[in-house]
Amino acid sequence: MENPGSNVAQKTGLNRGILKSGWGLLVTRLEQKAPGRVEKVKAAYTSQTCNACKHIAAGSRKSQARFVCVACGNRGNADVNAARNIAAGHGVAARGDRRVLARSVKREPQHARPPKVA
Repeated sequence: MENPGSNVAQKTGLNRGILKSGWGLLVTRLEQKAPGRVEKVKAAYTSQTCNACKHIAAGSRKSQARFVCVACGNRGNADVNAARNIAAGHGVAARGDRRVLARSVKREPQHARPPKVA
């Protein structure tokens, strides 16, 4: 407690801002609007895992923006590499359109509206 570290006030403000923005409420609303289609994905080690060879090493993350795998030499943007790791294995169709029950999975389901009363 005597030596709390650096930028403690800024970090406190950032933490307060994150909590205030209500990410849990966002997830709840998304689940209400798209039932059964929202997946919570753990992002642990995604920025340190090579998308090409799946090798995990903290040394692969050369900087905030640069990723170079220490095992296979795969290079790229660190955020893009992490996003590919998160999306891998999930039913994400980036360009192609997969159809389920004769409707596009890209569209939000349209619910029947009650008739207007005159």
